[in-house]
Amino acid sequence: MKALFIIPISAFVLSGCASAVKRHELAAEHLNKAVDCEEAHGHIASLESHKTTASEKLVNGVASVLPTSILLNVILGEFTSRAAIATGAFDSKVDSKIQDIQNDCMLNEANTQVMLVKQ
Repeated sequence: MKALFIIPISAFVLSGCASAVKRHELAAEHLNKAVDCEEAHGHIASLESHKTTASEKLVNGVASVLPTSILLNVILGEFTSRAAIATGAFDSKVDSKIQDIQNDCMLNEANTQVMLVKQ
């Protein structure tokens, strides 16, 4: 009887965080792309949209710890993505890339003010 409840609940939990895993995969492509400074604001906005919410971190954390979920995630190849989302390592990579774009394209406010003084 308990198995009848566990299977639908685990399917619901795993389907709810599948979107975060998909966004993780899409963002990984953006993290490795070279950025043209003319399109820097668009890249930053795209990367910001790929960040995870607190609830997605929680759900992916649970999904990466439960024994049945671990087995399913390993089979589906989603374990590392879920672990990176749950621990915040994914958001750290996104923030690092955003910072790199801002530094390379001189988008920081301090740099902008310096540029205005020079003009």
